[in-house]
Amino acid sequence: MKTKNIFFSSLFLIAAYSCSLENETYDQLGSDNVMTTENDVKAAVTGIYHELRGGGWDRYNCAWGSLLTMQIGCTDECDCNWVWDKQLDFLWTAETTDLGQFYTGLVPAVTKATSLLERMRKISISAPIKRRYMAEVRCLRAMWAYDLYDLYGTVPLITDPDIALDPQKAQSYMPERPSIEWYVNFIDTELKEAEENLKPASLLAASEYGRMTKGIAQMYMLKLYMHEAGQERHYRNDEGKAMMWWNRVDSITEVMIKDGEYSLQKDYMSIWSPSNQRNSEVIFPIPNFPEGGLGNCFLAHALPADYVSQNGIALTKWGGFLVPWDFYDTYDPKDKRRNALLATYWNGKKMVDRRTEYTGKPGAVPMKYQENPSTTGQWDASEYVINRYAEVILARAEALNEIYGPTQEAKDLVHEIRERAFDNYKGSKYEKEINDITDKDAFRAHLLKERSWEFCWEGMRRPDLIRHGELISNAIARGKLMAEPKHILYAIPQSVIYENPNLKNNEGF
Repeated sequence: MKTKNIFFSSLFLIAAYSCSLENETYDQLGSDNVMTTENDVKAAVTGIYHELRGGGWDRYNCAWGSLLTMQIGCTDECDCNWVWDKQLDFLWTAETTDLGQFYTGLVPAVTKATSLLERMRKISISAPIKRRYMAEVRCLRAMWAYDLYDLYGTVPLITDPDIALDPQKAQSYMPERPSIEWYVNFIDTELKEAEENLKPASLLAASEYGRMTKGIAQMYMLKLYMHEAGQERHYRNDEGKAMMWWNRVDSITEVMIKDGEYSLQKDYMSIWSPSNQRNSEVIFPIPNFPEGGLGNCFLAHALPADYVSQNGIALTKWGGFLVPWDFYDTYDPKDKRRNALLATYWNGKKMVDRRTEYTGKPGAVPMKYQENPSTTGQWDASEYVINRYAEVILARAEALNEIYGPTQEAKDLVHEIRERAFDNYKGSKYEKEINDITDKDAFRAHLLKERSWEFCWEGMRRPDLIRHGELISNAIARGKLMAEPKHILYAIPQSVIYENPNLKNNEGF
């Protein structure tokens, strides 16, 4: 039963890689004559999902070097009690290992996906089943390609099966970086074609929860279009192309909202509650299980050492993650979203006020992931929420403002988000604040703030600041004087540059 439900705990080792763009070296499920049935294909596809998790710490988890910390560790919503100074203070180089492990993990994952897709094409099984599983792999591959692009810029990927499956070709493959045009078109095409054959989340069987869905493909199209809109406006100086991308954001969000597949939870904190898993707001989840390498360690990363559960739970407490007080204080005191950031806690004897009584590094404790009576907070069973429906709503508001200005529809979308954040919202000053905005620039500035309050410690802040052209100015205003324009990207790992003399690092590294 456990094996049936935990499809992330891969039973098959699809491939092993010795360097960043290495070919597939077959192992337990290695040659074409092994994968002959529908069950073989399902097992192989299940195995490729393990690339989301890596060893249970990085990639789409929450330790340093994960997508989450890469997307917040250089922003105003993040601080840490551990030695993250190179990221926090904009001091990273091509040899900052932890900031390169997403690259060294996910570039080979793309190659594995390419290999698997080619092998699947040769298998004679039911056409609809084959299309569905191939769509899952294509969606994963495009998702990884996008996240690599967002962090490092365009990177060389093996998307040619002739190279992926030929050891000699792969060993001699020393590509230059692809063009932005090719890279963006590849991601967009893969996602669109995958979406056509993916199930909506509502049609997944319970045992399939966590697999790629139509909504995840749409979510990554949305992320790509927003990314390109910001790049064209602030870094390529082409307002016409920026508007083209905003129109695509408008279109994809309209589809996602009209589909009715997702909805907001009434209570903000319930999104991450252990008792409310698999809720209708979550678009891209990663299911977790209370086993080493398969669980959620966020709470253990965040809780201070002297924190004592008032529910009598024995908790693991590493005391790392923090939210700076300057960011915490941007919330209105009546904003219920601020309750996800712990300013006081019980130490077994009294309530500790972190602002006045805590002697460690200052800051509130991010606690969207909550105490679970079944686990210690290390390898917890609570799912990771990677993307959720609130992103779609605020993205649509942003697109409408960029195209038409602060229309009533754009304001109503923001009201949807704020209504659950404030009691008695209708007719309140909080509703009026939005209704009184008449200027496009002012509404844009408010949306950046609204997203910061809604998505604190969810991995949105860095891309949001970059899209608004504010990552570097925001950092300098906070005293991060080493921040400069090159830091809108991370460096490609130096080890990868050594392997491929044709690969040039990002400017300044």
